[in-house]
Amino acid sequence: MIENFKKELIKNNYKFEEITDEILLIKDCLSKEELDFVWDKINKASQADWEIEYLSNLPRFCMEKFGRDDVENLVAEGKFEITQNWADKNLNISQYEEYKKFHERLNNIVISSDSDLHLSGFATIQRMQTGVELRSHTDQHTDPSIKYATILYINDDYNQGELFFKNLNLKLRPKPGEMLFFPGDAKHEHGVEPVADGPIRYVLVGFIKVNEFYNNNKY
Repeated sequence: MIENFKKELIKNNYKFEEITDEILLIKDCLSKEELDFVWDKINKASQADWEIEYLSNLPRFCMEKFGRDDVENLVAEGKFEITQNWADKNLNISQYEEYKKFHERLNNIVISSDSDLHLSGFATIQRMQTGVELRSHTDQHTDPSIKYATILYINDDYNQGELFFKNLNLKLRPKPGEMLFFPGDAKHEHGVEPVADGPIRYVLVGFIKVNEFYNNNKY
């Protein structure tokens, strides 16, 4: 898929840097107007707004993956893990036309690259305040339907808080509007270093997933 993906990026006038054979840094995926839209939602959101998204989505995801939505029992059984201290880190923007337009634009590139895949996500702004980190993990361990991960960067003026790839000895800090693309496999286990005092780190996270994965693979 990745070779077709690169061809589609070129076809749609996107420039990109090949960090490795499998990690791409795609330039200017969000326009200034789209970044301004995201910042407007960030600046207008209350603390209560940030506390809705993460926990409310857990039952839906568990139902999709396991056919049941009793999250606490699934955690106790060791089948599902909740990211600690993540309850106030996500803000949903899926209701806005601006989001729908840039999601559709990027999803069309994915579908044109491989019709068995689709782009899920970018509907949630993720924030990481001072002291917050994301421990090293493999996306496919949490969600086997994930083929690739994508991260749209909103700012780069935070202190520390770099994305790191444990097995590749690699750290990255993309610029606002850039998108990082990489496989969701164990080779690309990754995390985010703790954010130091200063600006909050903001990104939009998306995943390129296999169509109808859970309908064809029952857990």
